[in-house]
Amino acid sequence: MSPSSPSSASVTSLRAPDRTPLLFTVNMGLEDVVVEEFQARAEAAGLEVTKTDDAPFGLQSYALVEVRAGPDVALEVARQMRSVHHVLAPLYTFPLSADGEAALQMIHDTVHALDVPAMETADTFRASSVRQGTHDFTSVDVQKWAGGALDARYDAAVDLEDYDVEVRVDVRDDRCLVSTQHTREALSRRQLDGYQPRAALKANVAYALLRLAHLDAPPDVLLDPFCGSGTILLEAADLWPDTQCYGNDWNEEAVVGSRKNVELAGLTDRIAIREGDVWHLAETFDDVTADLIVTNPPFGVRMASSMDFYPFYRRVLAQMAAVLRPGGLVVMLVLRQGPFNAVLGETDRFVSRHVRAIEIGGLYPYVFVLERH
Repeated sequence: MSPSSPSSASVTSLRAPDRTPLLFTVNMGLEDVVVEEFQARAEAAGLEVTKTDDAPFGLQSYALVEVRAGPDVALEVARQMRSVHHVLAPLYTFPLSADGEAALQMIHDTVHALDVPAMETADTFRASSVRQGTHDFTSVDVQKWAGGALDARYDAAVDLEDYDVEVRVDVRDDRCLVSTQHTREALSRRQLDGYQPRAALKANVAYALLRLAHLDAPPDVLLDPFCGSGTILLEAADLWPDTQCYGNDWNEEAVVGSRKNVELAGLTDRIAIREGDVWHLAETFDDVTADLIVTNPPFGVRMASSMDFYPFYRRVLAQMAAVLRPGGLVVMLVLRQGPFNAVLGETDRFVSRHVRAIEIGGLYPYVFVLERH
């Protein structure tokens, strides 16, 4: 190793001889949801979870679990996960104590010295990287230097498309994380057929919103007043097979598109989409009483500086209260917390049970869980 490289003592191995560690990538703010989902799936499969961490190595956007089972069995459960993007096998973590090209040289030298078992039998590989924080280099730079180290050590050719192994060298501030990636395509990209508007909610976030309701039993009736492409409804129908789901949108294109997505999924008997303005939600659904409302209202990002969110949230909450049973819950993404809190402070129809910020495409909306009085 060069003088700038971390010593072998500062490299932490994440492999375990009698357990399988798994690392999941996820939207910031939903790490604990991932841990809870995996624990539930592992218990259903009869597997013992020996360790969980929703902030491994002090990093956000990852969740770590260890299970007392072989890799094949553990991965079978992991690939069923619905709250995550990718499934990784964590190998090593090490500190990054340099800047610029010196940091890249440190990454190169350290990766070159590490044993990556999957590379020993691979004919082709690619290196990838996700970088967060302030650095004098890009994720592409990390890929090139880490890929060069792997190419120099192992008898495998670089192939960015048809690869046997993907080695990830992620950089978060002053720490590097080396893993092999088990998923080619993100598990969150499972709803790509049919109608998909540009701002559609990712399936894993939709699933997480449903889990954040923390229900003791599945709801009889779920409603999404801003259903868009129907992502939340499709995830709800998969999670709760006996729940009747309703969607609403004012946009005719969204209504037609979401109905097409429901039809493609074979769920027309369990998901009904109606066209209507949320301003008159109670009229559109005068024959429906919901147990749970889960929704992602339009953020109004392009007009946020001029849009008055206070009357918007006031009207939306009033209409939701009209179609929700007493004791029912609302799980709602909110971009503007100030006006939303002002409305909550004035209404006697809802009480806030939980609030958290999450990351979605570079934005940081809040998830509010409300209970109707």
